[in-house]
Amino acid sequence: MMMTTLDGVAGLITEETLGVVRGTALWTQRLTKTSMGGIRHIHATTAQDLDHGLNVAKEQAQSFMREHAAKLGADAVVGFRLEMTELANGAYCINAVGTAVKTVRLPALVPAPPQIPASDPFSATMDEIEVDLGVALYAAARASFEGSTLRH
Repeated sequence: MMMTTLDGVAGLITEETLGVVRGTALWTQRLTKTSMGGIRHIHATTAQDLDHGLNVAKEQAQSFMREHAAKLGADAVVGFRLEMTELANGAYCINAVGTAVKTVRLPALVPAPPQIPASDPFSATMDEIEVDLGVALYAAARASFEGSTLRH
């Protein structure tokens, strides 16, 4: 499944918007509790341990979001955002949010118009420039994907 922070996927047109999808994961440093139910101490960790733990939680949140989008029948998620909040000292909540969409591939492009020879563009005559009149008329009359907006 394609995921992007943009509002569309290159080469595809959004056919249907299915709704907002989200995934949430929680991560905390290891806590040691006493038999009385209180917290004894927080296990000391390095910055690399914190980085690794949060990256695992981010992947889990994205995975949950992809599952949510797949249940809706989406083939892409656009407008993807990843938010992280520290709930308490050492406890983090990671939210992955996006919009589930169905997409279709753009039709093949119309061939580019012929180029004027670069040697001397002002000396070229119409005999030197070959133009396929059928392609030119098709390109001029072709609708620009009626009813949709194409963004780049």
